[in-house]
Amino acid sequence: MNTKSHIGFWLSLFVVLFLSTPVMRDGKSMEAFAASELQLSRETFGDDVGNWLERRANVVYTLYTPAATIDRAAVDDKGMQLTRQVMAGPGVGLAKAANSYIKGLVLNCFVVALRLHIFMLWFLLLLPVFIAGAVDGFVKREIKRAEFGAIRPAAYALTSMIVIPLAMAPVIYLVVPAPVSPLISPMWALLMVLPLAGMISNMQPIFGK
Repeated sequence: MNTKSHIGFWLSLFVVLFLSTPVMRDGKSMEAFAASELQLSRETFGDDVGNWLERRANVVYTLYTPAATIDRAAVDDKGMQLTRQVMAGPGVGLAKAANSYIKGLVLNCFVVALRLHIFMLWFLLLLPVFIAGAVDGFVKREIKRAEFGAIRPAAYALTSMIVIPLAMAPVIYLVVPAPVSPLISPMWALLMVLPLAGMISNMQPIFGK
């Protein structure tokens, strides 16, 4: 599977998980899910940072997600009364199920916004680790070239098969349909940095000297 196919697969999985989470959870369960994510962020970072994350997530959720548009698709009280008159029973059940799903999607937008801020906070804190890993890879690559060492395409292919899924893992983290500790991000960084250095050290030169 090439890089483009990898990215397409993980983005497709993101969409599937985002749309299917409200099917797995009803409206009350989604509320508890969102509340548990907030609680985990406060337990990890403390109340001050946790409250800041909640405020920032609310801003992004309000301004930059389709939550408001999705919410307008819900059946309002007037529409529910009309449904009871036209198709009582099954129609009302379908309308309530649709409203529950829509409420779940709206809350899922908030969870995605919150997790995005959590990940970006960790990424900024751990950026020196990634820079060090990349520099280590480039230095090893230059040493190999200076000493006529082997730059192994097989090693590059193997490490890239590890790096690409790991690079897309944060995208899936945003929509995992279960509470996830914010501590998953530093664990991800530790798993990412060594294969990244190995991949860079075995990259073929793009431009010849």
